[in-house]
Amino acid sequence: MEKIYNMKVGRGMNKKRVLIIGAGVAGRMVANEIVKQNAIRDKYEIAGFLDDNTSISEIDGLKILGQIKDIKRVVEEFKVSEAIISIPSGRRELIESIVSLLTECGVPMKIVPGIFDIISGNVTWGQIREVRVEDLLGREEVDFEIEKISNVYKDKTVFVTGAGGSIGREIINNLLKLPVKCVYALGHGENSIHNAIEDFRKDGRFRYIIGDIRDFDKISKEISGVKPDILFHAAAHKHVPLMEEFPDEAVKNNVIGTYNAAMAAKSAGVRNFVLISTDKAVNPTSVMGASKRIAEKIILSLNKFGGTRFSLVRFGNVLGSRGSVIPVFKRQIEAGGPVCVTHKDIERYFMSIPEAARLVIKCVGLSNGHIFVLDMGKPVKIIDLAKNMIKLSGFKEGEIPIEIT
Repeated sequence: MEKIYNMKVGRGMNKKRVLIIGAGVAGRMVANEIVKQNAIRDKYEIAGFLDDNTSISEIDGLKILGQIKDIKRVVEEFKVSEAIISIPSGRRELIESIVSLLTECGVPMKIVPGIFDIISGNVTWGQIREVRVEDLLGREEVDFEIEKISNVYKDKTVFVTGAGGSIGREIINNLLKLPVKCVYALGHGENSIHNAIEDFRKDGRFRYIIGDIRDFDKISKEISGVKPDILFHAAAHKHVPLMEEFPDEAVKNNVIGTYNAAMAAKSAGVRNFVLISTDKAVNPTSVMGASKRIAEKIILSLNKFGGTRFSLVRFGNVLGSRGSVIPVFKRQIEAGGPVCVTHKDIERYFMSIPEAARLVIKCVGLSNGHIFVLDMGKPVKIIDLAKNMIKLSGFKEGEIPIEIT
């Protein structure tokens, strides 16, 4: 760690005055990045730190200006124009409190990501980002544990269906961080696959296929041609209301499509087949849930024949995925409201897209079972989620109405 001795808190022309909240290792790394990078130093100057540890008064020449409860005073006194929350292991209640105080002050904020997003123990300026709803989940996201699973994926060929979707894309993103031989991305929508090509084209291990899982001849030809070691089956219809209206499409995609992929994988000698399922498949009350439960039964029944190992991962609500409540709330906020919540007491368990992908990838290395579910901590009230999204969009309480429908 470079030291930051004697950095004066000046009032440079057109510089943003940054308040770093959290004077631990991550906070010091953030300060170090600002000081040592000329391009950043030309735009920002550090006002100081806030930290609830009252036993320290300064770190490397930068002052501790107060505790977290002093945010409003410090922002006004030191003319703070931006804040960086540098508490990667902070609990939901603490981060919510900081976000609320900064929102009241009208101060733009960024955050150091969760501890498992900080590669090799270093915080770089590029990792500092806007605060997201997943930062308020109330638990640390699931660790990727690259060193533990690298051997499982070393020199392996991996095939991903539904690769253009939010989960499929993130699975590919994480697979390319591992020592895989190559990753094949199969998707039905040409636009989504084109976007994936733009994202991953620089990695020579990335391949893509346009195809429909409902077409058995096509899916069988592609899988037998690739002969992957591992197949992640993420392709599915998942919008509950739409599948209620068109149950035939739920059956064709979620049931027949899964059967096609599973049989093609078994015929091609795929070692591991992982189905992306949903908690709605447990005692299903919807067509979508029932179709996914049938898909689960199909792949689990194939284990008795040996050869390919079939397993499944059940997700809860995935923040920001297609069909989740997050994009809906975002559109409603952008339109000026109201944000529509079904009932004030509704609670749901949430996970983020990255940890959903990590859970899928990790399960291949586990041998104790065929059904995997993430322990998602405490449930979150949907109305609290709506309030937090309003705050994170830069609005104060009451500026965007919430309607209980």
